[in-house]
Amino acid sequence: MNKEERADDVIQFFNNTIKDLNERTNNIPDEEKSSVYIGGIAYKGPHGFKSTEPAYPPFEFINANNVANGMGTDHADASKESIIEWDPELVFVDLSTYGTQPSAVEQIRTDPAYQSLTAVEEGEVYGVLPYNWYTKNYGTVLANAYYLGTVINPERFSDINPEEKANEIYKFLVSEPVYEDLEKGFGRGYGKIPVN
Repeated sequence: MNKEERADDVIQFFNNTIKDLNERTNNIPDEEKSSVYIGGIAYKGPHGFKSTEPAYPPFEFINANNVANGMGTDHADASKESIIEWDPELVFVDLSTYGTQPSAVEQIRTDPAYQSLTAVEEGEVYGVLPYNWYTKNYGTVLANAYYLGTVINPERFSDINPEEKANEIYKFLVSEPVYEDLEKGFGRGYGKIPVN
């Protein structure tokens, strides 16, 4: 395609971005890390709250303490019992499941077991943009990692405005600042989700 220079720029962009994410978080002691879980991960369509990724890339890039990381590396369905036992301090929901069926958000709102989670009781439930459905949006992986960093380790990401950072990433990759379009398309964007 005769786009070698652009390809090199994109590779360098990803390498530099992943390096920045890692350097912000790689020296946080395990005992100081908040426990986190992401549910409602899309996998060939929307899924409920039990749908997760043990090796969720944005968590990996910021060295997060993903409670589901012992379940392998592929998409997985965590049991409700496991989620309750893990009792993560912070819960994230893939917005592909927002306003759809099955809806992870509605399951959290209506299931007494999920309502008993510490994160739910304390209002620590957040939405993230979906990056995979039938394909992957690698720009969203990076944008989500920065957003997650501002929630999980705010002191390490105090210089980051998640929406602006997302648009910076999208502008480089697709020439347009499309965060607001994605927010509109999924019914909401980054931020807390009221679930109780």
